[in-house]
Amino acid sequence: MHKIFYGFLILIILPVSATQAQDSASFNPKNADYFWPTNASHALSATFAETRSRHFHAALDIKTWGQRGYPVYATRSGTLHRMAIGPTGYGKVLYLKHDDGSYSVYAHLLRFNDSLQQMADSIRFRDYSSSLDIITDSLNIRIEQGDEIALSGASGIGPPHLHFELRTPQEEPFNPLLTNLKVRDTIAPSFSGLAVEPLSIQTKIEGRNRIYTKRVSRGTEYAHFGTINVSGPVGLAVDVFDQANGVNNVYAVYSLKMRVDGQTVFESKVDQFSYDETDQIHIDRIYPLLETTGKAYQRMYVADGNTLRFYKSYGNKGRLNLSPGRHKVVIEAIDYYGNSRKARATLNVKNRRAEPALLETKLAKNISTSIDPNNWQWFNDWVNIPLSAFQQLTLAPLISSPTRPVYHQNDESVSVDLSVGPQFYFRTSSNKYFISRRVQPDSRAYIAASEGKAYASFPAGSFYDATSLAITLKRFAPDSVRINLFPYNIPIRKSFTISVQMDAAQLADSTLSLYKISPDNQDLQKLSTTKKGAYLTATPSSLGSYIILPDRTPPKLESPRIVKSSDDKWLIYISVKDDRSGIDYKKTKLYVNGVRGIVEYEPESSRLVYYHPAFTPKSLNTVKIIAFDKIGNRVIKEATLSF
Repeated sequence: MHKIFYGFLILIILPVSATQAQDSASFNPKNADYFWPTNASHALSATFAETRSRHFHAALDIKTWGQRGYPVYATRSGTLHRMAIGPTGYGKVLYLKHDDGSYSVYAHLLRFNDSLQQMADSIRFRDYSSSLDIITDSLNIRIEQGDEIALSGASGIGPPHLHFELRTPQEEPFNPLLTNLKVRDTIAPSFSGLAVEPLSIQTKIEGRNRIYTKRVSRGTEYAHFGTINVSGPVGLAVDVFDQANGVNNVYAVYSLKMRVDGQTVFESKVDQFSYDETDQIHIDRIYPLLETTGKAYQRMYVADGNTLRFYKSYGNKGRLNLSPGRHKVVIEAIDYYGNSRKARATLNVKNRRAEPALLETKLAKNISTSIDPNNWQWFNDWVNIPLSAFQQLTLAPLISSPTRPVYHQNDESVSVDLSVGPQFYFRTSSNKYFISRRVQPDSRAYIAASEGKAYASFPAGSFYDATSLAITLKRFAPDSVRINLFPYNIPIRKSFTISVQMDAAQLADSTLSLYKISPDNQDLQKLSTTKKGAYLTATPSSLGSYIILPDRTPPKLESPRIVKSSDDKWLIYISVKDDRSGIDYKKTKLYVNGVRGIVEYEPESSRLVYYHPAFTPKSLNTVKIIAFDKIGNRVIKEATLSF
């Protein structure tokens, strides 16, 4: 081991835990003086509370123009609270605790400053661990405002940039623009689209019971969405973005207001949130549109289960159940600096058309094997089934509710009320059926496949609202089973357990694992899979489609190459590919000229990195790679590199 590591071997590593931050109820970000954390730019690539796939963005992302290696400075004086290194998420990250108990976070770094990097290296080289995550409060490492603490990079997720995050003493992220930190912004937000959601099984939007979207028509003073015909209760949402001077990036808006016939019915403003609530982006936005189109339509009503502190309280929480006639809607989007843009729409509300309720039990005349319930339009309380599919179904509530109609005939589909009872029977072919089961948000739930060989178990609090779920199973081969847990477009709050029964031969096959199938590109994501009795078990964090597959193929390695990083360190890059279970970088080992180094993994670039601070290439260099996938398949590659 190189001599620079010895000085820090006495460091006591404390596990990361939910440490109690200093209680400072009087903390006010406007009363503190913050230093801009880098000289890379004063421009932003992302703002506070923007949409991410599973959470709100908790920081400002500062542009580094696609480059690595800009100095990163302490925004205020304090002590080093935490340091971490990993291949995903924040990548290489530092946390400072300031004298008033608040925090600042600097993520996606290239490396730490010399003393902090030596400390991190001394810990990692004990066992050649690629990852690190320690609380450092007890070391009392003092850092002054303006000290250079790191270099900017692209570690973790995303292109090169600096993720700059501020937290209260209670460790709740808040908008850094609430402080003295500023960016130049004289540009008003822009509207892209309007979405109208049905809030009832009998709601109609342009004659149909489904989410309706409309693109904007831009005017001189107002953006326009025209006239939309509705009947029944609806919720509105907008696809809207902001921009700032000198850059092309698009940002989240700071505040939204909605007025109907001159009366304010909704207002939101995002200054701060709790990490316990950040998953509620799934109900602050329209989750089905976010999942299928990637567009973040922001709801202008408060959905059931939403406890975020963004909203001003109005009588119906922004839900619109308007009287017949024409109603003028004005929506205003405002950025942090007060630049605003308004959009207009007219809701032409019609009387509800009386629709005949069909029989509670419906028997199919024709049976088809092509019915796919994943393609139906699912809502929390009902499902819209195309007429062609409905005509071939047998369905009924297993516990009847004679006081309420169950099916509602529409022009193109039939709406089935799923809230009438705890279970609903659907027969989709001569020998296939499934049962949807009603799940309450505060109760545990158990959902089993009709075949009896797969089930899902949900802890209490898994859902934001009552909903109906079903699970189906299909076996393609002895070692290939597909499980569908639907509807896919319902967000969940917690990980749950999915279990699939296996026979003795399958359980003896150590290469089998459960994988989540990406709905957009069919990519596979391996789930951590265990054996419990006769079952393979995993804990996904979203509904969808899963498959059990073997993995008997080791990773593929390309020839290594020598590179010099932005901080003048010599590295070895090895491109690596594994199409199934993925790379196990923790087990992988790298040697250069007989010296073992730390393996750093960059999943977005699909490469392994040999890191050793003392490495300097020779004229001839020998490289040995022992790489593993997550099943344990191994590949060994040796190469000689000239320099």
